[in-house]
Amino acid sequence: MLSPSGIRTVCVLVVIATGVAGCSDMYFDHRESIALGAGDAIATNKVAQTIDPWPPHSANNRIAFNGQLMQGAQDRYKRGKTITPVLPTTMSKDSQTVTQQAAQAQTATGVAVSATPAAAVKGPGGAP
Repeated sequence: MLSPSGIRTVCVLVVIATGVAGCSDMYFDHRESIALGAGDAIATNKVAQTIDPWPPHSANNRIAFNGQLMQGAQDRYKRGKTITPVLPTTMSKDSQTVTQQAAQAQTATGVAVSATPAAAVKGPGGAP
C-alpha cells in the first residue's frame, strides 16, 4: 500500500496532468481542412477590397529639401550652437549693413542698387 504522503503525491500529479492536458490543442489540430486559415475567404476578400484610407499623395517619398541647409543645421546641432531667430519686422545687423552699403554704392556711382533679396524660387509643386 501507498503511504498517505504517496497518495497525496499521486493525486497532485493527476490533477496537474489533467490541467496540462486541458491546455493541449490536440482537439483543434484534427480538422477537416487543409490549412489552419481555411474557411476565411470572406474575411480575406473584405480585407483585400478595403479602400485605402490614406490620400494618394501620402505615398510620395520624394520630398524636396535643401541638403546643404540640412547639413549646416546638423553641424550646428552637434556643436551646440544655435541661430537666434529674428522677427520679420525687425532688421538684423547683416541686413542693415547691406542696406547701408547699397545706399553708399548708389550715391558713389549714381546707379540704383537693390538691397532687397530676390523672390523665392518656386519648386516643382509650385511651393517655394
